[in-house]
Amino acid sequence: RGAAERAAPACVGAASVDFASVELRKSGGTARLTLHEAMLLKLLVERRGQVVTKAEILEKVWNLDPDTETRAVDNFVMRLRRHLEEDARSPRLLQTVRGVGYRLVEE
Repeated sequence: RGAAERAAPACVGAASVDFASVELRKSGGTARLTLHEAMLLKLLVERRGQVVTKAEILEKVWNLDPDTETRAVDNFVMRLRRHLEEDARSPRLLQTVRGVGYRLVEE
């Protein structure tokens, strides 16, 4: 746990994410992330370029059964897009893989 918290900030598009302070920095300022937003973003950063299923996100971020019916993942992805994307309605970085999950693309 200690080493992960001291990890270097991750770059996502024009943003720098500091997982230790749970902050996202962009030219427009700094945004404080919720713990679940940070955990979701960290999972996507660790698996950058790969599809992460909704079931896996529910298990790893929320500690929920992968079959749980919830819109939480979609809602949190929307919130992250508002922080990361130029236009959250047409995302370039945080893509939806229809019927499967999400992918943070390589830049």
